[in-house]
Amino acid sequence: MGNNSLRFIAVLLAACVLNANAQTPLQYQLKVTPVSKSSVPAVHSGAFGIIDGHWFFIGGRTNGLHGFQPPFAFPQSGINDHIYFTDPNLDSTWSVDVYSLPDKIREPITSSNMQFYLHDTILYMIGGYGWKDGIQNFITWPTLTAIDMRGLLNAVKSQQPITPYFRQTSDSVLAVCGAHLMKLDTFYYLVFGHRFDGYYDRSDTTGFHVQEYTHEIRRFTIEDNGTTLKIKNYSAVRDTVNFRRRDYNLLHLYDPYRGHGLLAYSGVFRKGIDLPYFDCIEIYPDTVIIRHDFNQNLSQYHCAVAELYDTTTETQYHIFFGGMSMYDVDTVTQNTITDSLIPFVRTISMVSRDANEKYAEYNMGVRFPALLGTNAYFFPDAKIKYIHNHFIDLSNLPVGGRIGYITGGIESPEPNISITDPSLSFCSKRVFEVTLQKTVQVNAWEIPQNVLDYYCVPNPARDAVTIKFTLSNSAALQIDVWDVAGKPCIQIPRQTYAPGPHALSLQIGHLPAGVYAVSLNDGSLRKTLRIVKK
Repeated sequence: MGNNSLRFIAVLLAACVLNANAQTPLQYQLKVTPVSKSSVPAVHSGAFGIIDGHWFFIGGRTNGLHGFQPPFAFPQSGINDHIYFTDPNLDSTWSVDVYSLPDKIREPITSSNMQFYLHDTILYMIGGYGWKDGIQNFITWPTLTAIDMRGLLNAVKSQQPITPYFRQTSDSVLAVCGAHLMKLDTFYYLVFGHRFDGYYDRSDTTGFHVQEYTHEIRRFTIEDNGTTLKIKNYSAVRDTVNFRRRDYNLLHLYDPYRGHGLLAYSGVFRKGIDLPYFDCIEIYPDTVIIRHDFNQNLSQYHCAVAELYDTTTETQYHIFFGGMSMYDVDTVTQNTITDSLIPFVRTISMVSRDANEKYAEYNMGVRFPALLGTNAYFFPDAKIKYIHNHFIDLSNLPVGGRIGYITGGIESPEPNISITDPSLSFCSKRVFEVTLQKTVQVNAWEIPQNVLDYYCVPNPARDAVTIKFTLSNSAALQIDVWDVAGKPCIQIPRQTYAPGPHALSLQIGHLPAGVYAVSLNDGSLRKTLRIVKK
């Protein structure tokens, strides 16, 4: 779901970060090519996966961006009320509507932004935000639904009843949406997210809804004897500062020393600050590590992602396809540009993590042909070989280098459609083939990491703002304030700042009301944010 904070008129400021020419250690050329698969449904923000060579789609939305004005947000006409199975090789899709199911099952599985995990042939679906007929309102569902996907596939293809393949239980700790469900060893992890009950509205003060972030990593086992379901061995780790996240990407992590873990990237929104998170969080069975030393600049929202691993260098790679981001890349200069409204972008980026636990982010030099990728799906190719259970093994790529396909998600005609007319966005039916070809020269650019976690508070402000940033290394910075015409208004002379966090007070009371840019410049890098002067 989109942000729930007051937004201002979008002004794209001429901010840039000069990208380094350092090449990515991934010596493969990425290609994203449109392909014709006309039977694939247009769906986003639901549960998906692969069963017996078939892509499946359950729940989510069939329209575009959900809208923000109650009672018109999340229109019922956009509910995905069908279950789809697609054979990508035959370009054939089988589907069934869900109205034969009891309401208590039908309504949760047609919700949006639910959490799900496919264990063998059983799909577990948890929570989700959706409509409840009994109260004529929206809720976050407190349900765990188990679906026998192999049985359901066969029933749908043979046009048999589907009800026998669903089971369900309820628990208040499962009332979560915008999170992710993953499994490490025998435990399931329900990571971050929020509970949202009532009509969706971007403002928190209208009274149309109640919203509460979990601020937690919830850990439990699922006892499933094939008939009944139970949540057992429940515990939670809570952090009200760093865990206030939703609509992010949670991916697999393999550390040569710590073993299997989970990796949470970015997400929205910080408490009291209308900005996303930029750091990432490593989650292991015995510890949680917040990586404040790295910023993911080019992707802050849930999107299609591919997971890769190089066994030679013990380096893992996550490739993020489009989505929404505070930073985008200029196709001519390869500099990054800033828009604090977190618009839809065409950028395809990658984050690497090497054997020394060092992160780096790259602009892959490949872009979507439109504003795509938000809440889209990545389906690995059927011939893919895996390493460490979940990663595409770079040493065993299929002939031709195809690693998978991307489909679904929201397509927008403009970056900031949320403040103009969200109804102009729509659910994409496009399908893209993703390939990797071994090469010596890779057209990718590393994104600088010296200036981290840069923001201004309060924003808007009347008299003063506090400029906050963290430096990885010492740097001589000049700080400038510009108006929308590019005229300099305030300048703090260049001085050297030590590594670590900084907070500087900036007096703006004498400036006319309006929109301004505040930039940090070290001579080779300029990073800029938008502020509003009341």
